[in-house]
Amino acid sequence: MGMHSLGIDISDSRITGVVLEQHRKMLKVRACLSLPLADGGDLAESIHLLYRQLEWQEGYCVCGLPLSLFSVRNLILPFTDQKKIAQVLPFELEEQVLSPIDSLITRYSVCTKDSASKSILTFSLDRTLLGDLLAGIRSAVDPDVVTPAMVPLVAQIARAGKNQPNFVLVHADLHSSTMALVLNGQAMFYRRLVYPEQMVLHPPFQWREDEVVVTDPVAAGECFHLFSSLIMRSLDYYRMDSGVEGKPERVVLVGPLAGMSLLSETVTAASGLPVEVVDLPTAVNVVLPPPEEVLWREHHFDRALALAMQGYKRAEVNFRTGELAKKRPLFRSRKHLRVAMGAAAFLGICFFVFLWYDFHRLNQRDKALGEEMAAIFAATFPEATKVRDPYIEMQARLKSAQGPAAPALSLYQDKRTLGLLADISARIPASVALRVNRLAIDREAVVIKGVTDTFNSVQIIKNSLAASARYKSVQIISATADKEQRSGAIRFEVQLQLEGL
Repeated sequence: MGMHSLGIDISDSRITGVVLEQHRKMLKVRACLSLPLADGGDLAESIHLLYRQLEWQEGYCVCGLPLSLFSVRNLILPFTDQKKIAQVLPFELEEQVLSPIDSLITRYSVCTKDSASKSILTFSLDRTLLGDLLAGIRSAVDPDVVTPAMVPLVAQIARAGKNQPNFVLVHADLHSSTMALVLNGQAMFYRRLVYPEQMVLHPPFQWREDEVVVTDPVAAGECFHLFSSLIMRSLDYYRMDSGVEGKPERVVLVGPLAGMSLLSETVTAASGLPVEVVDLPTAVNVVLPPPEEVLWREHHFDRALALAMQGYKRAEVNFRTGELAKKRPLFRSRKHLRVAMGAAAFLGICFFVFLWYDFHRLNQRDKALGEEMAAIFAATFPEATKVRDPYIEMQARLKSAQGPAAPALSLYQDKRTLGLLADISARIPASVALRVNRLAIDREAVVIKGVTDTFNSVQIIKNSLAASARYKSVQIISATADKEQRSGAIRFEVQLQLEGL
């Protein structure tokens, strides 16, 4: 199943919908329907009915509104920067629109531009009107784009006729028509044409079973003549007001009345230009299904078809902006959800494969290091016959070899334990009363703890030992009177720092 797009065209008298389905580069009409709008009827209710009868499920939706709801203005600004245009636009339009500028949403499209200025077309729509419409139809369909219905139609006709980029496009409808002047493939001017009073009071044609039929040929000819005059006068007014030098080379007719030869003949006589009635599906390469599947009425679905095609391209004018912008779901369709779930599953598999590979690599590295450590331990301690954990066993052996409690008969060279004891014994005067309680010798220091008779005796011991070249320094760590003995004995601790090797 391909990507679906729904185009909804709201005109003054009818609401029309077309559903397109895309398969690769091919577009095919899946469904189409046109419903009348009752006078004073609820527009949201009509859209709900259209939605149900088209059996719309999911996809991209573009809603086109009639030009009667917009205020359209041509402006020329002396700069081309987009940010400056957005800042200046409200002030330029404030004196040209009837409603307060704060109550309107304004979008614009570029007509022409040079290095110094830019000609733009502005479309202003009542903010409250659009908000009420979106709120009323949101339960059925939430359009991705809301735009003037003529804008996508002009774009499709211009793209289909690139060899003839200068033309007047007329969408001829039953109660009113809309025209656009296109120069160099770009719309320069839009206008809604209200039919003359004669056509309103005495309509010369009417709908019969979804077809427009002429009920009074003479009155229809007169109405078409007045209608053609309106088109030419609108073009003359625009030329005088804008000073544009380009001229159209043809008139393109679309819409429900486009197939009437009387209209083509009248417009040709009034404009002096060739009139072309465009079959839009053929011009834009859209495939129509067999009549038994979809009832397609020629020229009745032109704007709705152009709106549906807009769903596959970026919209030039979109009023879903600001607080009225569409809230984008995390996954726009079931297809997107399936793709996301597939991507998540693929990433999960890749993650677990990476963990397994990393675990296997670390395991191999740990095994290699263990074998290397066992070999080093066996070479260092050849007397060991069985090695269980070389790292722990090597630490234990080094600690036992280097620790301060390891027994040793000698330190280094002449620093033997017996030599130190002899030196200490020889240097302490025999007159000093002394009892040694503890004597500790390690590689760096000798600690003597004992008891003597006076503090002066402690000082004599220190001074006598300090005269030896074997010690860097001699310090009295503590010297306190022993309160347990009434004789006043002095407990002391002396530390002798040995000279370096």
